[in-house]
Amino acid sequence: MEELKAENPQAITEDSQQIVDKLENDEFGYLKNDGLSYEAFKIELKNLPKFYGYAELKKLITKTLNLNASKIKIPRMNSSFAFICLRSEDERKQAIDVLNGYKWKNNILKAVLANPIKDPLIRKRKFENSEVDGCGIKQVKTAAESSEPLGNVPYEEQLVIKQQYIDEVLKQFKVELRRANYIQGKSIMSEYKDPVYKVLPIVPSPQLNGYRNKCEFSIGRDASGEIQVGNRVGTYKSGTIHVESTDDLKMPPQKMKEAANIFKKFVIKSELDVYSQVTCEGYFRQLTIRLHNDEKDLMLIIGINPQKLTEIEKEKLQSDLVKFFTEDDGKCLNVTSLYYEEMEKHRSGQQGKFIKHIYGSTHVHDFINGLKFQISPSSFFQGNTKAAEKLYQEIIDFAAITPSTTVLDVCCGTGTIGLCCSKYSKNVYGMEIIPQAIEDAKHNAQANEIKNSHFSVGNTDDLIMTMINQANVNDGENIIAIVDPPRAGLNTKSIQQLRNSKKIQKLVYVSCSPKQVIKNFVDLCKNSTKLMKGVPFEMKIVRAVDMFPNTNHCELVVLFERKKIDVQEENSENLDVKE
Repeated sequence: MEELKAENPQAITEDSQQIVDKLENDEFGYLKNDGLSYEAFKIELKNLPKFYGYAELKKLITKTLNLNASKIKIPRMNSSFAFICLRSEDERKQAIDVLNGYKWKNNILKAVLANPIKDPLIRKRKFENSEVDGCGIKQVKTAAESSEPLGNVPYEEQLVIKQQYIDEVLKQFKVELRRANYIQGKSIMSEYKDPVYKVLPIVPSPQLNGYRNKCEFSIGRDASGEIQVGNRVGTYKSGTIHVESTDDLKMPPQKMKEAANIFKKFVIKSELDVYSQVTCEGYFRQLTIRLHNDEKDLMLIIGINPQKLTEIEKEKLQSDLVKFFTEDDGKCLNVTSLYYEEMEKHRSGQQGKFIKHIYGSTHVHDFINGLKFQISPSSFFQGNTKAAEKLYQEIIDFAAITPSTTVLDVCCGTGTIGLCCSKYSKNVYGMEIIPQAIEDAKHNAQANEIKNSHFSVGNTDDLIMTMINQANVNDGENIIAIVDPPRAGLNTKSIQQLRNSKKIQKLVYVSCSPKQVIKNFVDLCKNSTKLMKGVPFEMKIVRAVDMFPNTNHCELVVLFERKKIDVQEENSENLDVKE
């Protein structure tokens, strides 16, 4: 590894600096960089239909038309245009030929060349000379300002701000629902009434500081060029790539901050440089920390951009990491689990990240509502353990589960919600797309001696109706769906299956990004269509739970119940879906 050594490991390498200087004033210089850019071969797709989902458009492009798109971007919900990035000039020409004149949902599509966007980082540099204080010194955003925008706001005021945000989301939901029903049937709008639901006061977090059990720290350089393991103070899109220390942050526990600072010593001493978002070069990229079980379980995941490291060099790096945390400066942390992860820039044909266990236990553990949960490096687990207990209790209360109830746990992760519901219900059926999470869920059920749970791995689009059939619900019994999807919500097909199943009379929806799932809410509640054939749901109760003190975010729990209609009206809703 001699060729990787630098005289001063804290200084930016000469080659990297030359590249930065060369690109400094070129707003399109990133297109010439060796790193793959989504912007190099972009097209604009026009005349899209009034109603479609991202998943539908992606399926059309990548599966139906078999185009090799690297990125699809819709500016807003139901936008009449979208941008598609391809991987080569030949593929861009092919996409234009295929899409131009193609008929989709009765609309004739039009595809044209689209210009790449200007590099936001370079664009900001051209104006940052004016961004100085009275002494002529440029003001740098801190990690706290970036990650904890409400950190200096009294907590009671934080709760008011978050409740106001939820109120705005609900207003937008009403507007979108009215619009959807108006377009479906203008003749009945005279009878239309806005949904009526109960909004309960926000549930505060039991712990305000040091509550995060997982943090992903970036590895890079601060505004003065020094190596830092901390938080990026902005995004590349916003023109900021500096990484600043987390010492002043309130969210991470002190032990996490200590781990980040101690690992920084390893990075500084290493002959490998830190990763640069400008050049796409450098090795140390991310430190992920999971701290559980009252800080007894500490998992570290070292994210590396391997570039051209040989297998021997990789093995030496892994060996050095183990030695550092078991014999050297890192020993004081008492790390219980250590992983090495490769985080290459994604290119065509890549399968994703490579992660390798190199020391200690393979998992960490935590407790919620008296149940013990095993957590893998990639598994989802609520980031605020104490607040998660409050959240899960709200879900259980909203669902009003009985011994004859079957719970359908959609996007179940490691099974936390479903298993917490299991003692109140007849059966729990959980589904999750991440295989390791399902392995954890099955282990967690067995470890807690829960025998009425069933977990399957796969896409919710494919599994919802399958698991409803497996549940084999008797007459007089019911299924309650609990949906806790990723930030962007469920695909239209998954919502369609939930909506079309007569056996689901109640649904609890949990979201960490309520604005992004308004379309899901509308699809559940709007009048029946050819796609959404089932009787619509009605929003009944809404409550926010503050899982993220000092930030703008909160979790939202919504209870939906199937609309009560007479038999004649039900027949007109076309509930003829095979289950």
